[in-house]
Amino acid sequence: MKTSLRGFLFRLLISLGSVGLIVFLMRGKLGEALEILKSGVSWHWVAVACLVYLAGLAVIAVRMQYVFRVQQLRVGFWESFYLGFVGLFFNLFFPSAVGGDVAKAYFAYKYTGKKIESMTSVVLDRLIGLVAMTLMAMIALFLYSKELNDPRIDRVIYIFMGVMLVIACFLGSRRFARLFRFAAVLIPSSRFKARLAEVYEAFYGSKDHMSILVLSIVLSLAGQSLFILVNYLLAVSMGIQLKLWIFFVLIPMIAIISMAPSVGGLGVREAGSVYLFSHFISPGSALAFSVLSDILIYGFSLLSGVLFSLKGGLKSKTIHEMEELE
Repeated sequence: MKTSLRGFLFRLLISLGSVGLIVFLMRGKLGEALEILKSGVSWHWVAVACLVYLAGLAVIAVRMQYVFRVQQLRVGFWESFYLGFVGLFFNLFFPSAVGGDVAKAYFAYKYTGKKIESMTSVVLDRLIGLVAMTLMAMIALFLYSKELNDPRIDRVIYIFMGVMLVIACFLGSRRFARLFRFAAVLIPSSRFKARLAEVYEAFYGSKDHMSILVLSIVLSLAGQSLFILVNYLLAVSMGIQLKLWIFFVLIPMIAIISMAPSVGGLGVREAGSVYLFSHFISPGSALAFSVLSDILIYGFSLLSGVLFSLKGGLKSKTIHEMEELE
């Protein structure tokens, strides 16, 4: 519990520090950003963006259904859709080391009664989403790298692509995975080693379901495209005129940046958004766009919390069980 608390405080410090840095560096643009949000937003476009966001969550729920099938689990669409909302709530609002993926794995386990398979499915679902996101960024970069003209963005995407390739080789090839046997000395618990070996075998066996994995990647590409379209619509609502391809490069980049240690990406997500979009629009507009995006994300997360409470909320021992699962 103390380790979890220290981890949360560390992530909270990074988030608050990032927010403070943004406020300090953008102090001269805060008035412009607030004025844009106050009178420069067409809220009917925001409403359309919300509907598209819901459609994206539905597509991701279908993807999760197929990923569960890889582990021989049968989870219905509405259960998968609900798990997506649970992930949103825990990822952004819950003051613990319990993140969205851990919460999804826990409640999937409660649905299925199979702990390892549920954990593996949620992690595999996350990896498939990252693969699709990286592919989209690579394709957009390949088509429009000359127009983008920023080698730093190129390098980050190439590095992330390399990391994803190493992970794919590690999970798909026992021979390649053996190259990392030296890391076993960092795991003192034999019980934890056995658990990791069991999880690895579950991942390794997923390659026998290649058709499902390919379909899941296609669904992920569709879902991620809808989420990118959401950001484009938010920009349109503010009168920002940017080509759609720019969002297909920058939004995956912001998602990658948001994976840095923080509380649900708070602070680092906004810093990445302001920095990247300031290459194309004024810093004040970039800040306003980031805040509007946060309004949508946190709005859906609050809605997720309401839905979660209506479904019974937290029982007394739930958090302890989730931390053990982590």
